[in-house]
Amino acid sequence: MAEYDLSDIKVLVAEDYAPMRKLLGQILFELNVGEFQMVASGQEAIQFLEDYPADLLLVDNIMDPIGGTDLTRLVRAGKTPADRHIPIIMVSGETSKELIIGARDAGVNEFLAKPISTRMVYQRFMNIIENPRPFVGTDDFYGPDRRRRQMRFPGLERRRAPYTYQAQPAAAPGTGK
Repeated sequence: MAEYDLSDIKVLVAEDYAPMRKLLGQILFELNVGEFQMVASGQEAIQFLEDYPADLLLVDNIMDPIGGTDLTRLVRAGKTPADRHIPIIMVSGETSKELIIGARDAGVNEFLAKPISTRMVYQRFMNIIENPRPFVGTDDFYGPDRRRRQMRFPGLERRRAPYTYQAQPAAAPGTGK
């Protein structure tokens, strides 16, 4: 893994639990992150972003009144002062499959399960730098491509492959066959 100079990066941390904010601050200091600011909710993050041009967001999932997943949706929808393409790392003590899928579907770039370490945070930063995912937009999603790896469709390109529709014989009345 390459060593990067993070001294020019501005990070905004949205975490409601003060001891975790302190830990994240210590980690960012150890990583030589140039500037970082701390807020206690997604609502505060939105307000803070008015005057703070963050390069990356570290967000907790469960915060009131706006949690990390909702904050991510608002950022990706262009309803905050942040650039829609800003990398977002979600930090959460809850690691259910549903939560992780929900965070991914909201548009987070990376997910980090608590308890955390300096190495884990650094690895998420490196993944964003070394493996950036293109952004995609549909009617109900805007964010980093949710696919982690390219999957090849065997045979002809799926959307161009012809499909032959065949009529099925009608079932005999009362038989279900």
